[in-house]
Parts: sequence; C-alpha cells; structure tokens
Amino acid sequence: MEDISGKIRKRRKMMSLSQGELAEGISSQSSISRLENGSFTISLGEFMRVMERLNLSMHDVFCSGEKTPGIIVREQLDAARKEQDYDRMEEILKSERSVFWKQSPELEGYRSWHHGLVKQSKGQYRMALRLINIAIEMNQKNEWMYEAVAEMHLAKGNIFSQMKYDALDSYKEAEKYYRYSDQKSFKLIIKILCNLSISYCRKNEYEKALKYSNKGINILQKNESTYLLCETFYNKVMALIALEETKEALEIIHQIEYLYESHQKLDMLENLKTYSLQNI
Repeated sequence: MEDISGKIRKRRKMMSLSQGELAEGISSQSSISRLENGSFTISLGEFMRVMERLNLSMHDVFCSGEKTPGIIVREQLDAARKEQDYDRMEEILKSERSVFWKQSPELEGYRSWHHGLVKQSKGQYRMALRLINIAIEMNQKNEWMYEAVAEMHLAKGNIFSQMKYDALDSYKEAEKYYRYSDQKSFKLIIKILCNLSISYCRKNEYEKALKYSNKGINILQKNESTYLLCETFYNKVMALIALEETKEALEIIHQIEYLYESHQKLDMLENLKTYSLQNI
C-alpha cells in the first residue's frame, strides 16, 4: 500500500488540500491520515470518492510504472498540438475507446480540448467552441491544470477571432489562468500578451495595447533563447549576400537594427553593414 499511499498524499499536497478538506463529506481526517500511512480502513465507495476528489484514475494509483497510459496519451497529444499536427491528433483521439477517456475529468477534458482543436482546423468553429468550453469546465478548478486551461482559453479566443467576434475576454481569461499556474511557458504567455495587445488595438484602447506589448517585449528580452535571434539573422544575411539576394539582405538589416541594439550586439550589426557594403 505504500506506493498508493504516497501517490494519494502527493496529489493532495499538489492540490493544497488538508487531510480534513479531502475528507469533508466523505470520511474523517483520521481515516485519510491512516490511508496516507498505508492503512486501508475506508470503504471502497469512500476510496473511489477520494480518488474522484483528487482527480485520480485507477491507472494513476495502481499502475506501478512511472508513466500511466493516461500520461502517455496526454504527452502524445501535447506533442501533436505543439507541432500543429491535427491529423496525428485525430489519430490519437480515435485510438482509444470512450471508456479510456472517462478515467478522470483531466483525461476527458484533454480529449474534449484536442477534439475541439481538430474541429477548429477543419473550420467547424461552433463545434470547436462547444468542445473547448466542456474541457475548460472540467479542468478550471484543478490547480495543476491551470496552464492547460490558459491554453484552452487562448484557443477559444483564436476561434472567436476567426469568427470575427470579440475575443478579448477569452484572452484575459487565458492570462489569468497562466498567472495562477505553476508551469511557466514563456512561449504561451507571449502568445497571450500578443493577442491581448491586438484585441485592445482593435478597440482603439492603445494605452492598454502598449502595456501588453511592453510586457511581451520584457519577457522576450529576459529569455535567453531570444539572443539566438541575433546569431540566426546574422547567418541568414550572410547567406543571402553570398547568394546575391541583395535586396532581401538589405531589408533584413534595416528591420533588425533594433533587435541588435536591444541585445547589445552592435559589433555584429556593424559587421553586417560593413560586409554588405563591401559585397553588394
């Protein structure tokens, strides 16, 4: 029982629940304490209700391996989503029976979310919104899912934009859930801030648009990977000049001056300008 007890204790702490809060309406605090210490004294019905409150499936608790089938499928969907591979996403969704997805609200919400993204890719926007709303409702109270919920709201906002509707509220919800989440993907928040800025521009609220633009720029400047842009543009311009694509090379040099200045890469910028003068 030690493995099961440890998983239950870990999930309870992840959700910031006390033993008493977990037990409320199900059993007693002392019963939960005994359960977490390896003594299975509660009834099966009570145990199932504890599992439901913790959003744990039978696989999550009883599987001895590090990754349960549910985790593996979620990771596969995550990879397909990042690659925007909707065919692969649909293939994964169809590979499991309905009963598999009903193991937990988290997993069922994942199915609904990605099913919605597939529908969005096919232009079926109203169905996509319905499915993503279901996913949000299933997971909006699960703290460990807040980053995913932020991404769901972002997707919802994008669908509203594609339908020519006001998407601002969805992007604001996306920012709120991102702010509450433990996982901090800078790429996700940049997308959210960019869409907030665009939405405020469309409403002629330029002060707010500027606020979110500046937030995005500050995050990009602090993120180490953005420094690689300088190196990447440098190599691209060199290659363009070598290929005698002079017009495009000069346009890029003009466009990226601010980037080099903001990252204190003035020596590289000067090298590019000197090289272009000598070789164009």
